[in-house]
Amino acid sequence: MRDVFFLTCGRMGAGGAPSVTNTIAVATRDGGDLVLVDVGWGRATCRDPARTIGWLRTRSLGLRVREEDSIRSQLEALGLDPARVKIIVATHLHLDHVGGVEDFPNAEVFISERELDLYRREPKRYGYRAKDLARAGRIRSVVLDAGPTYGFPASADLAGDGEVVLLDARGHTVGSVAVALRTPSRTYVHVGDAVYEQWEYGLARKGPSLLARVGAWNLGELRRTYGFLRACEADPRRPQIVPSHDAKVFDRLPHAPSASARPAQAVLPG
Repeated sequence: MRDVFFLTCGRMGAGGAPSVTNTIAVATRDGGDLVLVDVGWGRATCRDPARTIGWLRTRSLGLRVREEDSIRSQLEALGLDPARVKIIVATHLHLDHVGGVEDFPNAEVFISERELDLYRREPKRYGYRAKDLARAGRIRSVVLDAGPTYGFPASADLAGDGEVVLLDARGHTVGSVAVALRTPSRTYVHVGDAVYEQWEYGLARKGPSLLARVGAWNLGELRRTYGFLRACEADPRRPQIVPSHDAKVFDRLPHAPSASARPAQAVLPG
């Protein structure tokens, strides 16, 4: 994998709380294809959130987005063709993580089997919306049946090359995954909503936060995943853990492709 950088699909923060990011990982594979971990809100939602997700939900989330905040729009602004997005890995299926899949018709969406199964059986419960995947092109479920890695108990290597590895991080939802992205110089582990902020899984100031407790599918599994996150930090590969909604972590991440991963520019005769 050539490069990884991170974008945020707008800001949200209900009840006067500090703004938080919705962090999307963008990875460039050696052949030039793009991989997204989560995709955020779609372009239509960013244009008019009240119309697509409802006024009450927009207000309760404190959602602040513009059309140019959609990941598709941001990729275009960076000179990256959205048609190059061939893989979207969903950490889980809540609407703020998969609402934008319709903006990438060339992409195959990968989801843990446990998550997709519950989504299909009870699409109106647990924070899911049946229509969020309705316009996705191809959907593939992934069984995390490989051994432990990065401190997590089960995994699935998407292409068999160690560059995109799904990790069992259940607790926030029944099939939440973290996603390890490995480049020659750095490894990131995008943990979705396994924690909202990095402090939650620490030993000095223990979580989960009130928001995490309220939103958890299973609080015991969530706390168990916190132990995996601590083990992940201690992994010899020293991965950078990236929660979806921690603004302080997001601010320290790269927000544009490296020079080697940028599209070539035409040289005009001079």
